Amino acid sequence: MLSQSVITKLKSICGEKDVITSKIGMYAYGYDGTMLEGSHVGIVFPESTQEVVDLVNFCREQGIAIVPRGAGTNVSGGTLPSDGSIVMNFARMKKLLEIDLENYVAIVEPGVVNWDIQETLAKYGYYYPPDPASWKASTLGGNLGESSGGPKCFKYGVTRDFIYGLEVVLPTGKVIWVGGRDFSSEPMYDLTRILVGSEGTIGFITKAAIRIQPIPEAKRTMLAIFNTPEDASQAVADIVSAGIIPTTLEMMDNLIINTTEDHCGAGNPRDAGALLIIEVDGHPGDLEAQVETIGEVAKKANSKDFKVATSAAEVDKIWLARRVAFGSVARVKPNYGVNDITVPRSNFPKAIAAIEKVKKDFGVTIGTVAHAGDGNLHPLILFDQRNKDEVDSLHAAEMELCRIAIDLEGTISGEHGIGILKKALLPKEFGPVGMDVFKKVKRSFDPQNQFNPGKLIDL
Repeated sequence: MLSQSVITKLKSICGEKDVITSKIGMYAYGYDGTMLEGSHVGIVFPESTQEVVDLVNFCREQGIAIVPRGAGTNVSGGTLPSDGSIVMNFARMKKLLEIDLENYVAIVEPGVVNWDIQETLAKYGYYYPPDPASWKASTLGGNLGESSGGPKCFKYGVTRDFIYGLEVVLPTGKVIWVGGRDFSSEPMYDLTRILVGSEGTIGFITKAAIRIQPIPEAKRTMLAIFNTPEDASQAVADIVSAGIIPTTLEMMDNLIINTTEDHCGAGNPRDAGALLIIEVDGHPGDLEAQVETIGEVAKKANSKDFKVATSAAEVDKIWLARRVAFGSVARVKPNYGVNDITVPRSNFPKAIAAIEKVKKDFGVTIGTVAHAGDGNLHPLILFDQRNKDEVDSLHAAEMELCRIAIDLEGTISGEHGIGILKKALLPKEFGPVGMDVFKKVKRSFDPQNQFNPGKLIDL
């Protein structure tokens, strides 16, 4: 519990309305997208870089840890408050400060919702390619913390690939700018790429120079239906082998097809083993040949149906099921654990088979959604948190899926981060030498372990 003098000081920095210390007021900020909760002593809402600096300096003097937070959609426990910490919520730093079309760059604060960035840029005929499925809720700061991906990341890359530079407040209270306004602006160590994906453990990002692009001239959207997930995964491999790099290659399995049909009636066949949503974009003259080739590949992989959208309404209908996929599983169980394993594309069929084995071995229900183009799978393990046996099975199955990803030369997280849920598996993926390097990086930035303690690694 904070003393009145500390509360008074926090309010003098942020303002009366930007500090919450009541038990009821703090409750909503004690959890994230996991089923876990943390314990904190206050919430602060800075509205400028200077306020972040003043808060960091004061909390360091008081020995108070700080946990950064945006919209709280994190699903790895990365924004859970640690005991006795203050949550620094960046949601009120939500300005899009500059749009420089000539140099393809925008300067954005961390609290801006991804959707709002896209809506603003669209007025100028531009967009920001990283497109997490949670784009209507998640903030840029959270995307930066996890280096989020999304449906378009196969062709365009993840958040890390679209960041020119960052303004960062260090645990010392000092402010630095890393990178620049283009990719040729950083001759020294690439601190930008170290900070993106660091989950707020070594610095707090207060501004980002993001790379924007003109909206492609044309786009074609396709839907392929398959009898089995194995056939769908083979089609993914064959599309890439044909020399085509789609914007999007999204997969949904039978369970997800059926829960989305129950939820919104998207019109997909309930007996399908899997479906692929495929998009290509670029110059109009280049797309028809790609669509034709993709159709031939799908047919060779035993697709039972292949459709090409001919209107905006048909595009929306194809995407409808994917957009509601996660929420739709509540019709089967009230809770789900979303995994985030990634494997090389060549091992994607093996990962699909391994998920089927985990279902049987652990007696769990799993529905799989995947950014199939880059091997990023989201197996949703369905459970009821009121049932201890189901919760135990959930955690055991999650760990097994992560071990499988490592054995298949992949990684335990493609975009959702490590937080606290997966950090026990980091030594298996990176080994003792790698973990020692990570700890040294953390200590060099934050020797007092003030920023988001307990996440990623333990000092």
